[in-house]
Amino acid sequence: METPDSIKERVKHLLEKEDWSEEDRLWLLEYLDSADTTALRLLMEERFREDAAKTREHPEASRLLSLIHEKISPERGRPKLFSIANWKKFAVAALLLLIAGKLVFTFTSRPTTIKTPATPPSSAVVVNDRQPGTNNATLTLADGRTITLDGAANGGLAQQGNTKVIKLNGQIAYTNTGAGQDTTAVLMNTIATARGNQYVLVLSDGSKVWLNAASSMRFPTTFRGKERRVEITGEAYFEIAKNTAMPFKVVAGGGEIEVLGTHFNVNAYNDESSVKTTVLEGAVAVKKAGARVTLSPGQQAGFSEGKETISLKEVDAGKETAWKDGYFSFDNTDIYTLMRQAARWYDVEVTFKGKVTEDGFSGRISRNMPLSKLLKVLEQYDLHFNIEGKHITIMP
Repeated sequence: METPDSIKERVKHLLEKEDWSEEDRLWLLEYLDSADTTALRLLMEERFREDAAKTREHPEASRLLSLIHEKISPERGRPKLFSIANWKKFAVAALLLLIAGKLVFTFTSRPTTIKTPATPPSSAVVVNDRQPGTNNATLTLADGRTITLDGAANGGLAQQGNTKVIKLNGQIAYTNTGAGQDTTAVLMNTIATARGNQYVLVLSDGSKVWLNAASSMRFPTTFRGKERRVEITGEAYFEIAKNTAMPFKVVAGGGEIEVLGTHFNVNAYNDESSVKTTVLEGAVAVKKAGARVTLSPGQQAGFSEGKETISLKEVDAGKETAWKDGYFSFDNTDIYTLMRQAARWYDVEVTFKGKVTEDGFSGRISRNMPLSKLLKVLEQYDLHFNIEGKHITIMP
């Protein structure tokens, strides 16, 4: 059992560490939720006793200070330990404690007035926690047979004309067997991920595709003719093998994306307001009805069903593709959009009750943590949850 002194030393050690492990972050969140935070309070008094009155006040630091106060001194009417005038040094600790290592959000448009609840917010009771998604997909072959990929052994899975389907290291690849000219009809396959799944495949031309949760792609087992064409739903990230004689085209949401050789992301979920294409490398052309725009790295095009116009804006492309690297990444994202992403990844249904915050969230969170940890983070921002099996109700 940890003593106050050992906890104090561990927190002090964390504050001095440059990088935090997942274990470090989760331990601190659990400790902040414990009934006795004496060790942390003493450490804060010791570490941030120096006067910093000359520094200017900052709304975000004030908010974090208030949150720490709620954790350290939850009893109503109990005096606070630090004044806002000392915010700068205390906020360093607050930031480390609450948003260290890509774990937690910050509000991007929070009012400057701080409202401290009369009683501490209740914690979500997680009876059946939801674990993060896994690598799995269903492959439907040209003859209608299906293969569940997480249960398939490494090696050859199927022969499609002159193309062999191989599974290796958690992904599949389509490889030409070199058996001469394939004169059979073009064979189409479909790969689909359920909610809570993702997968990676390499097409016959060497192009690599990452499929996000609740997504699918229909594609030929080998490319012929003057173009390489695939169809997607949901979200996919592409790294396209260059072939100037055969442009690569992605059909999604009633539009078309055309490339020669590039890296880009397409978000075409039916429950999102628009189809978004984001370029990381090279250039792509997005076409919808009579409209056409060309994108360079760092640009995003968007179009909606029923509209012929295409919007164009500058974005942080890394945030748009963070999902394939194992993160949720938000940039002034509203809670509804945020929870749609969480629902796909954890395979849950989400409803809202009452007037929840209209502020945007920014930050980066690992997709490898269980759902309860994500909800614990969101609770710090005046959100509460009722969990019944796979259904989550969000309340103010």
